[in-house]
Amino acid sequence: MSLKKLSLVSAAFALAITALAGPASSTDCPPPRQYSGTCIQVIVWAESPDGELCCQYGTPCSAPAGWQIHYGPNCTDPEIEGL
Repeated sequence: MSLKKLSLVSAAFALAITALAGPASSTDCPPPRQYSGTCIQVIVWAESPDGELCCQYGTPCSAPAGWQIHYGPNCTDPEIEGL
């Protein structure tokens, strides 16, 4: 594989990973919420009540209270209520 093709493949892979992961962090996002007890360790996205922000958190329990929890990148999947 030529160096040019390898560079293009690497760039495409990096863009795909970035799109799947969503924003790594935003200065507008609240810090993770403190919780006690056990919680599933899965990356979630939380959508602010006004729909203006979509922030990534390490667990559903650490997302801000009152925010909609999403399990798809960038708050694109249906909401999971009650978490």
